[in-house]
Amino acid sequence: MRFPLLLLTSSLLIQSSMGLGMSWLSGGLVAWSDGGGNRTACKDLKGVSKRQLRFCRRNPDVVPSIAIGAFNAYSECQYQFKKRRWNCTLLETSEGGGKGLETGTREAAFVHAISSAGIAYRVTKDCSKGLSDKCGCDHTGNQRITSHSSTKEQFEFEGCSDNIHYGIGVSREFVDASERVKNKSEESRVNLHNNRAGREVIEKSLRRECKCHGMSGSCEVKTCWMSMPPFREVGETMREKFDGASEVIISTKGDETRMTMKHNHLKRHTHADLVYMRQSPDYCNIDESRGILGTRGRECNHTSAAMDGCQLMCCNRGFKKVVKRSQEKCNCKFIYCCKVECQTCFTEETSYVCL
Repeated sequence: MRFPLLLLTSSLLIQSSMGLGMSWLSGGLVAWSDGGGNRTACKDLKGVSKRQLRFCRRNPDVVPSIAIGAFNAYSECQYQFKKRRWNCTLLETSEGGGKGLETGTREAAFVHAISSAGIAYRVTKDCSKGLSDKCGCDHTGNQRITSHSSTKEQFEFEGCSDNIHYGIGVSREFVDASERVKNKSEESRVNLHNNRAGREVIEKSLRRECKCHGMSGSCEVKTCWMSMPPFREVGETMREKFDGASEVIISTKGDETRMTMKHNHLKRHTHADLVYMRQSPDYCNIDESRGILGTRGRECNHTSAAMDGCQLMCCNRGFKKVVKRSQEKCNCKFIYCCKVECQTCFTEETSYVCL
């Protein structure tokens, strides 16, 4: 059976050592409709590294999960930043490359983390649904605990837990593949850290869920399992980490390469924190060469002092009030017999747009 599949075709590529720029999600989001990831389709994916291509050919059954996971990650990125100057816009070129993000910035850190997490999340969920022959539920934590005391509950821990370790493994092998080169650039080291941070968020998000059994819902026995939260919660956690991201520097001493805080008085980052190397542009004005759309024409909230407020969103350029008038049928009544009479109602919708 053939079905349309949206695929983030190349995951994350590094900036070349010659400074030719970076395609952060090279190939962008494209329609891919060829039987859900069979071997003949792998070779047609533009922008995928050789290691990612080999993984695709070895594991065709998980390619649809990777594709949907990447698409979900991109959608979540747009949702989380819809009220900010940078709204996770991806510009696709005619060659299939993507622009819109500079390497080493906070925004690049978020995209790497959410992409890695999105793939791990989707692969894990599809395992639990039995959509892959290579994985299923995680039964490693199964245990049966029975209490005969009248003051203690009985419960049975043997549900279908999300197989997070398999999902993380797939994400690590596929997403990190383009960064794992012999002589890693500074950007690659930062990208690998943020890829891992995204997966750490997924792993730490596991929580126990239970279902009660017994007479009249007495919950004498409970079936419990470990499950991931909705991906929206993962996105919200990741956005909080974006706001608290740490600026780092890469230093080399002899054969040892270290990632350290740029400002030593601040608390050191952990494996689950996002890091960046350089300051972001302000995203205020359009710059096609850098894939920046600017904020002219964006809607803003004239009563807010936050990032979605007109002062910040419009970069102090000012904004205008836009009133949209429309009419529609309303207060309809059935008249016996046999017609419907309606009144005409007029409505006004007011919005504010950046100049």
